[in-house]
Amino acid sequence: MKTKPHAANDPGLLVLGMLFRLRNIPADFDMLAPSAGAVDVPAMLRFARAHGLKARAANMGWKQLQGAPLPAIAALTDGSFLLVGRVADDRAIVVAPTATRPAMMTRDEFEAAWSGQIVLITPRSAADARLRRWASAAIAAPARLVQTLAGRIRRLANPMAAREAAQRGATAASGVIIDFAERARKLQNAVAPKPRTSSRRTAEELAFLPAALEIVETPPSPIGRGIIFSLIAIIVAALAWSSLGTVDIVAVAQGKIIPSGRTKTIQPFETGIVRAIHVSDGQRVKAGDVLIELDPTMNAAELGRLRADLLAARLEVARLHAALNGGDDPVAAFAPPADAPADLVQMQRRFLLSQITEQKAKIAAIDRQVAQREAERATIRASIDKLKATMTPLQQRVEIREHLFQKELGSKIVYLSEMQELIGQRQEILVQESRYSEAEAAIASLVETRNRAVAEYERGLFDEFARAEQRVAGLAQDIIKAEQRTSLQKLTAPVDGKVQQLAVHTIGGVVTPAQTLMLIVPAESRLEIEAMISNRDIGFVEVGQEVAIKVDAFNFTRYGLLHGRILSISQDSITRDRGHDRDAASSEPSSEPKGQELAYAAHISLDRTEMDLGDKRVSLSPGMAITAEVKTGSRRIISYLLSPLVRYKQESLRER
Repeated sequence: MKTKPHAANDPGLLVLGMLFRLRNIPADFDMLAPSAGAVDVPAMLRFARAHGLKARAANMGWKQLQGAPLPAIAALTDGSFLLVGRVADDRAIVVAPTATRPAMMTRDEFEAAWSGQIVLITPRSAADARLRRWASAAIAAPARLVQTLAGRIRRLANPMAAREAAQRGATAASGVIIDFAERARKLQNAVAPKPRTSSRRTAEELAFLPAALEIVETPPSPIGRGIIFSLIAIIVAALAWSSLGTVDIVAVAQGKIIPSGRTKTIQPFETGIVRAIHVSDGQRVKAGDVLIELDPTMNAAELGRLRADLLAARLEVARLHAALNGGDDPVAAFAPPADAPADLVQMQRRFLLSQITEQKAKIAAIDRQVAQREAERATIRASIDKLKATMTPLQQRVEIREHLFQKELGSKIVYLSEMQELIGQRQEILVQESRYSEAEAAIASLVETRNRAVAEYERGLFDEFARAEQRVAGLAQDIIKAEQRTSLQKLTAPVDGKVQQLAVHTIGGVVTPAQTLMLIVPAESRLEIEAMISNRDIGFVEVGQEVAIKVDAFNFTRYGLLHGRILSISQDSITRDRGHDRDAASSEPSSEPKGQELAYAAHISLDRTEMDLGDKRVSLSPGMAITAEVKTGSRRIISYLLSPLVRYKQESLRER
């Protein structure tokens, strides 16, 4: 690789040389004339293209630079250049023209110095080289053939010139060429001794010409030109037709015919044993007709037990109500239910009587204790009054004895004896008053005990009464449920219609909850279509659009189509399993779950419910499979033909 003497002063030449060395491309830099000044971007492009490389200059940003084929040359704002080796995240590896090693620049530093222009120079691919060689050969071969034929014709037409040319090229040709020219001249004179008045030869004349001249003189066949012009006309017509013509965009949905009221499913509520079957397949029934009877034994037994429990609970409520509100004679206030058995009523009455007797006995015992304490209190009160009544005479006697003792008229022993008796009398009064207080406290305690016993008795009655009322309410609800379950042992027709798909035929057979026993197709209900619209088409389908309907049972090419309008579309999608054939046929990418597809249920009206078969008319039946086609728009044919190319262009040559 040759370089220029002034390369050290030319940053463009330096980075261009580094790029060629990095790509291992030999180049002669003497082609860049020194008189042209510094190497700029156009000079780089011309130089690269002269060496058979692909070169272009582009303005781009940081993100585009990350996806560009590097290394490349970046033009700076000061007129200099940088060799960009790699761009990742917010950093770039660059080489300056005069640097000896690569340097790291941040995005901000690079964008501050960069003008935004990048020079991309890459080798051409092997396919491009082969294409150029093939084009050159394809053009050169006919040219060489034409030149050869023209030379031969000139030599045949002018023998003297041919001989002179043969003599000048004696080192490269032999005398055979001269002999061939002489024979050609004689043949020409023999075939065409007279000058021609017409420029076109006849077929006989062409037959006696040499092969080369025959090829040249023979006019081209008009068939070839006609074929070429026909192909061109067909292509032009096809392009015009595809540009102007349109095709319908159709959303195709599979579905079936259903009655407007939908088919009614007959299912048992719970496990049961079949007692009787009153219908058969195809039989017409009225609303309320019994279809199947199940054995009600277990439900009837449960219902009887619940009713007995409810009656006992009601008797208990009546007993507790009498005990609470009966006053002095609760037994007389006891009012049992009218439908209660006599033995249960008598038992509850005895229970009430024993309960009242027990409470009265408890209260009477407390009352006796209170009376005893009151008697003790009265006795103590009498003793206190007696002691207080004797205190005054005893005090006077002590005063007299003290006066006599002070005058030395009485004995001291007698005085002290009287004083001792007075003190004892006073202490006895205090003792009796304490006993009196104790008796009053005992009476108050007994009264409180009596009141507490009465309150506990009433609270117990209220608790039992509340529980009994709650039990009555619960049992009443249980009876309602049991009666409903018993009534469900007879499966009846919800609407007028026809029985289909009867699934039970054995008396004594067992059925399970929610098992489909039969279907009832409503009578006198209009037919409509339920179709499942694909998730791909739902954005273009709306209520009120016209629908073309193909019934699978009747070939639409012979018997025609049905028409209708979309009545409603579900607000949410339905997930259903995708068929294997649809998985294989679908080539477009989808975000739907693997092996499943999302679809929307649409209800479509029918313009008629009969098909004309020529000699007769056949009514449509619920369950018939159909294909619904909804026209959602139109597009040009050329757009339809080019859509695969546009999609492949969009989806190819990209990376995660």
